[in-house]
Amino acid sequence: MKLLIFALFCLAGPVLVPAARTNEREQLFTVKRLISRLLPGKEDLFELSVSPICLGTAKCYNLRVREGRIQIFGSSGVELASGLHRFLKNACKSSISWRLTGGNQIDTSCLEAGALDVSSLDVYSERSTPWSYYQNVVTPSYSMAYWNWSRWEQELDWMALQGINLPLAFTGQEKIWQKAFSRFNVSAAELQDWFAGPSFLAWQRMGNLQGWGGPLPQAYIDAQAELQVKILERMRAFGMTPVLPAFAGFVPNAIHDKFPDAAITQLGNWGSFTEQYCCVHLLDPQDPLFRQIGQAFVQEMRQAWGHDSIGYYSADTFNEQSPPSAEPDYLRNASRGVFEAMQAGDETAVWIQQAWLFYSDQAFWQPPQIQALLEGVPQDRLIMLDLFAEVFPLWNRTEAFQGVPFIWCMLHNFGGNLEMYGNMKALARGPADALQEPNMVGIGLCPEGIETNPIVYDLMPEWAYREEAIDLGAWTKDYVVRRYGPSTPDSAVDAWDLLLGSVYNCQDLHLDHNQDIPVSRPGLGPADVAPLGLQPRLWYKPEKVMKAWSLMLEAAQELEEQSTYRYDLIDVGRQVISKAATALWKDVCQAYEDKDLKALSKANADLLQLLDDLDELLASHEGFLLGPHIEEARAAGNTTEDKSLFEFNLRTQITIWGTGKEGDSEVHDYANKEWAGLLQSFYRGRWSMWLHRLQADLVRGKEYDAVAVKKDFLSFTTSWTHREEEGFPLQPSGDTVDISRDLFKKYGRDDEPFTSLQMLHELSEVPKNSAEGQALLSVDEMR
Repeated sequence: MKLLIFALFCLAGPVLVPAARTNEREQLFTVKRLISRLLPGKEDLFELSVSPICLGTAKCYNLRVREGRIQIFGSSGVELASGLHRFLKNACKSSISWRLTGGNQIDTSCLEAGALDVSSLDVYSERSTPWSYYQNVVTPSYSMAYWNWSRWEQELDWMALQGINLPLAFTGQEKIWQKAFSRFNVSAAELQDWFAGPSFLAWQRMGNLQGWGGPLPQAYIDAQAELQVKILERMRAFGMTPVLPAFAGFVPNAIHDKFPDAAITQLGNWGSFTEQYCCVHLLDPQDPLFRQIGQAFVQEMRQAWGHDSIGYYSADTFNEQSPPSAEPDYLRNASRGVFEAMQAGDETAVWIQQAWLFYSDQAFWQPPQIQALLEGVPQDRLIMLDLFAEVFPLWNRTEAFQGVPFIWCMLHNFGGNLEMYGNMKALARGPADALQEPNMVGIGLCPEGIETNPIVYDLMPEWAYREEAIDLGAWTKDYVVRRYGPSTPDSAVDAWDLLLGSVYNCQDLHLDHNQDIPVSRPGLGPADVAPLGLQPRLWYKPEKVMKAWSLMLEAAQELEEQSTYRYDLIDVGRQVISKAATALWKDVCQAYEDKDLKALSKANADLLQLLDDLDELLASHEGFLLGPHIEEARAAGNTTEDKSLFEFNLRTQITIWGTGKEGDSEVHDYANKEWAGLLQSFYRGRWSMWLHRLQADLVRGKEYDAVAVKKDFLSFTTSWTHREEEGFPLQPSGDTVDISRDLFKKYGRDDEPFTSLQMLHELSEVPKNSAEGQALLSVDEMR
C-alpha cells in the first residue's frame, strides 16, 4: 500500500511534494532545542541526524539504541520529533499533552544507564500518507487569539512531536490586508468597520460577519504580524509546510464604495446579527478585480513572511453561506476564479479547502454542484479537508471527492466546549478505511477549540504512521499507563475501559453535546430557549461513568500527585455532576407547574448548591479556571482601552457570542465553558435570577413571561460582558481528591439524580427517523 501511495506522490505533481525552506542543519538544531525544553539535562543522550534515509516514501524516521544513546534519523525535523515522541511513548511509557489538560507525564527513569531495552527500540517507520494537517479556521479565535510567543512555542513543540507537518498559519494576516488594500486606495482607517475583534476574527475572515468586537487596535495588528514571523520561522525550521491565508472574495465596504461597477453582492445574515455587523460584501470571483486583489494579497504576504517553493493556501468562499447561484457553470467558474487569484500571486499555489460546506448545506450541495466546484481547479492543485470524517465522512459520499486529493479529518470539538466526548471507534478505524482510496493524502486534527479531551488528541496523530485499524482496548490500556506513570493501578485502567464504552463511544450524529443544564440558558423546556440551549442529552449509560468516577477515586493513593490524574478525576466528576443537574432542573419545572412553592424553593436551593459544588471542584485544577484566560487576554493589550476591549471580547465569546436583531445572536452560549469563576459569576447568576423569578411568579400568581425572562437575561449578560478585573483566581484552590470524595458521596449514588439521568439516556436513544428523533436533531439542523 505504501509503495502504491509513494508512486502516486511522484506522479501527482506539486500538491503532494513538500519543500522545506530550511536546511538540514537548521532542522537538526531546532529539534535539539525542543529536547532541551522537554528533557532538560538529557540532551546528550540523543544522537540526531536529518538525512534522506527513507526506503519507500519521502518521509520516515529510524529509531534505535546504540551504546547507551538514543539514535534518531529522520527525513526532516518533524520526522525526528515524531521519532522522539515514539521513543517517549514506547520506551518511557510517557505522554505529551497540553498544559491545561494535565501537561506532560514523562518517566525519565527510562533514560538511566542500563534501562534502555535495545531490542524493542529498533524501529523504522514510514508515513502512511504524506500530510498531517492541524487546526480549524476558527481555532485561532477560540483558542489562540491572545497567545504570546511563549505559548506559541509550546504549541509548536507539541505539533512537531505529534508529527504535524501541514499546519494552518493564520496569525497576523490583518497587517497583510492593510497592505494589499492600500494598493486599491483603501486606508487602514477604512478597514476599521470591517476587521472584527480578536475573539471574532475567524468569522470576519470567512465572511460571516464584520466589525463585531472591534475596532481592532493597530497595536494588536502589528504585534500579531510580528508574532507570525516567529511562528513561520519555527514551523519551517521544523520542516513543516505552513498553510497561509488567501483571498476568498470578502471585501470591506470601502471596496464596494470605490468600485461601484464591480460585481459585488451582499451575503445573507449569518447568525442573525444586527445590520451593522452582518451581511458582508462578496466580490464575484469572475470579476477582474477579484484576481487583482487576490494577487496583491499573496504578493504582499510572500514579501512580508517569505515563501516556500510550493505555497499552500486556505480559502473558503461559501462557508456556512449559500452561493448566489446553484448553476454548475457559476460554481465551476467561482472556484476557478479563487484559485487563479492565488496563482497570480504564486504560480506554485495549492489550494486547501474545507469540505464543511458540503455537510453544512446538504440541500444545496448536490452531486452536480459538488462536481462543478471541484472541476474548477486542476486536481493536482487542490486538497479537500474532509473536516467531520469521524462523524459524517464525505469521501465515501462523493466518490472520494471524484479523485481530488483529500485529508481525512477529525473535527471533534465545537466552540471549545469541555464535554467528555468522542467517537473513538471511528477514530480507530475510519482512516484505515479511507486509506484504500489512492487520493487520500493525509490525516487532520481540526477542532474548533483545543485543550480538552487529551485521549482523543493522543490517538488521532498516530495515524500519520499507521495503516491498519487500531485495537482500541489494548491501545487505551497503554494510554492510561502512559498518562499516569508506572504506578498506575488497575482501578484507573478499569475506569478508562468504562469511559471508552460510554462518553468516548458517541455515535448519535449530533453536532454539539455540551448543552447541559449548568451552562444552558434557563427555561421551562427546549422550545422556551431555542435554537441553542436546554437540549440536554446522553449518548451513553450513566452508570458506567458513575462507576468510572468511583474507580478513579480508588486510584488516588497512587496517583494523587499527578496533574494528569487530577485533571481527569475532575473531568469525570464534572461530567457526572453536570448531567445530574438535569434531574434538579426537572424538579424545578415540575414544582412550578404544580404551583408548589415549598417544593420549588427546595429544588431551587438544590440546583444552586450543585452549581456551587461544581465550581468548587473545577477550581482545584488550573485547567478549569477562567482567571488565567482573562489575564491572557488583557496581557495582549498595550493600553487600558485595549485591555478592556480584549476582556470584553473574551467574555462575549464564551457567553452571548454576538448581538442580534432581538438582542442576541443565534449562537448564544455556543462556546460555553465549565470553568471555575465563569460558572459562579455568570451561569449561577443567570440561574439564580430565573429561579427567583419563578418563585416570585408563584407568590404573585403571575403567568410565566418568556419575553420578560429573555430581557432579564440580556440585561444581565450585557452587564457581565462589560465588567472588568473581578479578581478571578489565577491559581487552583482546594484539594482535588478530597473535594471529589465529598462530592461523590453526594452525586455518585444510585438515587433520584441517577434515575433521571437514565431517563434522559433513554430519551436520547429515540430513533432518529421518528418524530421525536427529528425534534432532538432540530438544533443541529438549525446550526
